[in-house]
This record gives sequence, structure tokens and C-alpha cells, in this order.
Amino acid sequence: MKKAYIRTIMNYSKAVTYLITHFPQYQKTGMDGYKPYPARMLSLISWLGNPQLSYPCIHIAGTNGKGSVAHMMASVLQTAGLRTGLYTSPHLIDFRERIKVNGQMISEESVTSFVTEFFENRLPEIGDEKPSFFDMTTAMAFQYFATQKVDIAIIETGLGGRLDSTNILSSQSVLLSIITNIGLDHCDILGQTKEEIAKEKAGIIKSGIPVVLGEYDAASFPIIKKQAFQLGSKWIGAYESTCKEYSLENNNLYQKRNANTALSALWVLKETYPDRFASITQQSITEGLLYYQTRTGLRGRWERVCENPAVILDTGHNADGLSYLKEQLSVEKYEHLFVVYGIVREKALFPMANLLPRDATYFFTQPSIDRALPATALRDWAVKQGFIGKTIPDVRAAYLEALSSAGAKDLILVTGSTFTVADAIANFFCT
Repeated sequence: MKKAYIRTIMNYSKAVTYLITHFPQYQKTGMDGYKPYPARMLSLISWLGNPQLSYPCIHIAGTNGKGSVAHMMASVLQTAGLRTGLYTSPHLIDFRERIKVNGQMISEESVTSFVTEFFENRLPEIGDEKPSFFDMTTAMAFQYFATQKVDIAIIETGLGGRLDSTNILSSQSVLLSIITNIGLDHCDILGQTKEEIAKEKAGIIKSGIPVVLGEYDAASFPIIKKQAFQLGSKWIGAYESTCKEYSLENNNLYQKRNANTALSALWVLKETYPDRFASITQQSITEGLLYYQTRTGLRGRWERVCENPAVILDTGHNADGLSYLKEQLSVEKYEHLFVVYGIVREKALFPMANLLPRDATYFFTQPSIDRALPATALRDWAVKQGFIGKTIPDVRAAYLEALSSAGAKDLILVTGSTFTVADAIANFFCT
């Protein structure tokens, strides 16, 4: 009776609600939602028949930039005629943003079918040992890419690398590992130093499989290089390359760094697997990078959504991300800067004090998730650091206040967290 009832009521909306409310989700609740790999994920993917072994993968980890690198590579590969799967997280508006094939989101029917199948045929077998939300979405992506018969899948880690759900991938299917950079983020889980964090990220390196490192860092470099050497993996530093300059759809400074990582990775693919990637040409690279946001749906990376006043959305959420943001602001032209700023609880505030622009008016807010740092707590810290602004807990209201305060030649920046940007997009910039 229960199975028939579920089949009757389960639709896309109910399926996503079921995922969000019944499976622990780190992105929303923090540590209460963190369930490290591997036991639950291995059990889940085995139940599905290990679909991740049926197509080749590129595996990407890193503190910042991994989503942008993944989207750039996906755009080039699909432009080159390869049916390309793309798995990233978190989503901004629609859950289906996480799983795409050639830029098209997974169908609502596929999401519903996966959740229903799990509820009816898997859940009764496992009792209280449920997988995490990220386990579920990762398994869903792996299965979907198999059913869609992708030529290649680009897989972004969720958190860290060594214990990440995506790290069930092995050298059987991974063609290339990429570590974009190493910075201090998620220190409560990954470690308090760059060396400790590098060890976790280096956990995605596979035996005998090439690895590309996007940016050089003196503290983390020896850790990652040692891991590659021990596993017999060829080492490529994108920071050492002299890749040709290409025009980017979003041509900001830090996306140029990400593009250099993506380009290095693409050339490694061509050199290592020449027959498989013969269709990657100068033309496909040029076109793929020129339209990488449009073709993949990437949003929130220094995204200019309005003019007069200019409005920019950026998901920078840690000290490394803010250092790039500070550099980019130095080349922008505006009369006054207004910042709608909201963050999550576990972020280290002290390193951000010298990176946030001081010649700005702030609207201290909080994204609509349980992990959000209360706007009052953010303001109290900011005032002690000498920042000036108002406390407006609702992102929508904070943005409207910034908009009413700004003149035509001013700049409004919405930043601090992926979820702050997501709230702004949901309320104002969905199209």
C-alpha cells in the first residue's frame, strides 16, 4: 500500500523536498549534515551497479575556482562535439543545476525517478544508516550520466577530496585529476593549515593518472607533489605554462587564472589521450571559452547583472576568494561602493578584515539558511574592524536598500556566500 501511495504522490517538487528534508546536508546545516565517505556512498553506488565505471571522468578539487574550471572545460569539450556530463555544487536556484549534460539540466522526471526508486527499493534495506544529501546527489549524477551515455563527465568534489563522496572514482575511469588551488577554508573539517588541507585535496590523485595543479603555493606544493610521486602520477603545473590568451565570456582577472588551469588540463588530455580528444582544436577552445557561461549556465562569478548603478554578484566566500575580489575591484570604475554582505557561521572572520574594501558602505545581512551567521553578529564584528553600514537581516531588503542608496555611477556588490548570491538571484535576477 505504501509503495503505491508514494508512486501516486511523488513528483519533482516532492522529490526535491524529500531529499532536502530527509538527508543531512552540510551546505544548509553545517557539521550536522557532514557524513564523510566511504561506507554509505560505496553501498549506495554498488546498489546502482557502479554506473561511474561506464564513462571516463575528470575529477576536480580545490579551495576556489573548481566550479569555474569545470564549466570552462565542459564548454570546450561539448563545443568539440563530445557529449559532456557536468556535476557541480551547490546550486543557486534549481536543484537540477548540479547535474547537466551539454549544458542542459537533468530532467525533473529523472530526479523524481531516482528518489522514488531509492525510497521504495533501497531505504527499507538500510534503516537509519541513510546516505547524506551529497551522497544522494552524487549517485544520482553518476547514474544519470550513464543513462545519457556521456562521452566524458567532469566531476567537482563537494568538500575536500580524500573523504569526499565523489572520491569513489578510481583510476579505472578517471583520465585526469585537477587541484585548482589550496587555501584556508572549511578548516573545522579539513585542517587548520594549508599543509593539512593539501593532504585532503591530494586524496583525489589516482595511481598513474596525470594531475594538474592550477596555482602554486609554497606550503601546499610539496604535499601534493609528494602524493603524485608516490602514486606514479605525472605532475603538471598550470602556473608554469604559457598558454595562449583567449577571450573569455567573463573576462575578469581571477577567471583568467581559472582559464589558464582549464587550458593546461585540456592540453594534457590531448597529449595523453590523442585519439580520444582529437576533436579539441584551437577553434573549439576559442569558441568554448568565449561562450562558457552561456553554454553551461554558470552564474555568480563576478556576474554583472545591471548597469546605472552597476550590480555585480560574486560567490567569493573565503579569504582567498576575497583576495581575488579585492584585485578585481581595483580595476573597476565607480564613484562609491555598496556591499550587500552575508556569510555562513564557520567562516574565519579575522583573515577577511584586511581584504574587504574599507571605502564602502555595507549592508550586513544573512542568507536564508540555518548555517547563516546572524546579521547582528556580522555587524558587531565589522564595526570593531572599522567598517560602516546597516544591519538588514533579509537579503532582499538589504539589496533594495542598497539600490535606493546608490547613484547611477555607483557599484553594488552582493557577496560573502553562495547562498547570499542565491537569495539575490531568486528575488531579482532569475532570468
